[in-house]
Amino acid sequence: MKFQITLDKFNFSLYFLSVILEMKKLRKEFLKILEEKRDYKNLYLKTLADFKNYKMRQNEEMKKLKEFAGKDVFLNLLPVIDNFERAMGVEVNDNNVDSIKKGIEMIYKQFMSVLEKEGLKPFSSIGEKFDPYKHEAIEVVEDENREEGIVVDEIERGYYYKNELLRPAKVIISKKPSKEEEKQGGD
Repeated sequence: MKFQITLDKFNFSLYFLSVILEMKKLRKEFLKILEEKRDYKNLYLKTLADFKNYKMRQNEEMKKLKEFAGKDVFLNLLPVIDNFERAMGVEVNDNNVDSIKKGIEMIYKQFMSVLEKEGLKPFSSIGEKFDPYKHEAIEVVEDENREEGIVVDEIERGYYYKNELLRPAKVIISKKPSKEEEKQGGD
């Protein structure tokens, strides 16, 4: 029996020793995991700070871009303004009305040329079939000589900006006279 107790103590000691070794191993792994956690947290905080800095730089760049986006357009419009100022300085009399009108037409063409270079393009609607995507009908007139839904007049021209509709054309469209009006007109 004494041998049995000693063996039990020995087995318990071995068991206890194995538990202690396992605990040391687990402690090492735990410390390693804590170190990795600390590294990942530091990496996260660094990445977060980098991203915040990136966002601030992007916001500043966008702000500058918005501030100076129209600069080239304005530089291209300055000669048009110069020509308008020269035209306004001309004294009008009976002898130069036609030349002033031609000068204003030239300035208008120069102005439209600058706008077209920037991507603004007008479109003509008269004689076209009414298209609700690019026309806004503000009036309908009866016209027996035209097909129904044809644009007969353009009150405001429509414009595209870089192939996207910027403003629809305000138009007057045709419709056939109603049968009652035809009868009244024929009596």
